[in-house]
Amino acid sequence: MILIALLTALAAFALLALASDRHRDRWRGVDRQWRRRGGWALVVATFVAAFAAWGPVYGAIGGTGLLMLGAGASFLVLNLTRP
Repeated sequence: MILIALLTALAAFALLALASDRHRDRWRGVDRQWRRRGGWALVVATFVAAFAAWGPVYGAIGGTGLLMLGAGASFLVLNLTRP
């Protein structure tokens, strides 16, 4: 369940970053509005998976940490690669 939470966090911030003005041209297949909605849905799914893995108290802390990891990873990947 922790791996699912990690993967949804990575995918959530990848979609949210690809919905931004700076990176929207990297993926032309899906409308920006759907990328943003999908990203927020995956943020919620990250917390659901973290709550299922660690319980409500540690799940909130772990889910926030996984989201920070996903944000940092997508920041590095999108800013250090060429468009």
